[in-house]
Amino acid sequence: MSATRTCVVCRESLEQDEGLRVVLAPDGTAALDFRQKLPGRGAWVHWTKSCMDQLTERGRLNRAFKTNVRVPGAVEGEEPFPAGPARRWVEKRQRELLGLGQRAGQVKAGSNVVLGVVRKGWAEYLVLARDAGETVAGDWSRKARGYELEVYRSLLGAGELGDALGKPGVRSILAAGDGPLARALRLELKRGGAFL
Repeated sequence: MSATRTCVVCRESLEQDEGLRVVLAPDGTAALDFRQKLPGRGAWVHWTKSCMDQLTERGRLNRAFKTNVRVPGAVEGEEPFPAGPARRWVEKRQRELLGLGQRAGQVKAGSNVVLGVVRKGWAEYLVLARDAGETVAGDWSRKARGYELEVYRSLLGAGELGDALGKPGVRSILAAGDGPLARALRLELKRGGAFL
């Protein structure tokens, strides 16, 4: 059983995979520890938009680290720390895991292929492109409910999903089976839900 952490914003308990770890760089600047392996004291925040948006307010990081903490500036056109860097990380991880999962046979693409693996009981969950239309999303959500499958929205658009899979063209719907890459992808899809 893993140790329980406390979100420095809402003060609620969280499991390790539910939280984003913040550490201090040697110069006193806050840094995100996505792999949760950097040395030193860490502060934890939920992977939710509301907790991330409030992290740098009211001296929360200063209290957590018992020192003055410098917060990195935002990249132009991006949300401020920590949401901007966290979103970039999740997009990158989704892209990587989709490609690896497809090559390992744990991710299937194409509406006919997805429907086939759903009917066979192979699919563990479905992935919709960020920009999938309401009709497509509604149709697949109904199908997923009939098979008791969860549906996640990716931070990637349909064209980006195709690129991540190494398949030209748009991919609005994907199915993920069982396996370590598919489980890691599910975690990144859940984290990405904070930004949708």
